[in-house]
Amino acid sequence: MSEVMTIKQMPADLKRYWAEEARRHDRSMNKEVLRVLEEERARREAAKFPGKNMDSIMAAARRLQSFAVADQRRMEDALYDDEGMPKRSKK
Repeated sequence: MSEVMTIKQMPADLKRYWAEEARRHDRSMNKEVLRVLEEERARREAAKFPGKNMDSIMAAARRLQSFAVADQRRMEDALYDDEGMPKRSKK
């Protein structure tokens, strides 16, 4: 259900900005402001769950690739003993 919201005391320069943005995108000022509000809401929702979108996953992968490799062993050699059993951590 649609609701009505009035913006009071909007500075004139801000109103001109939204009017120009709306004209540039061939929308009403109302539709342009709604579009921006929806985009911002989506951005904020995505920020609540970082790492859940492909861009953030790929950025994390690139950061990990930049780390120096300290242990040159294959992963299997580092994790499993000669009999193929998981190595126990030394305490």
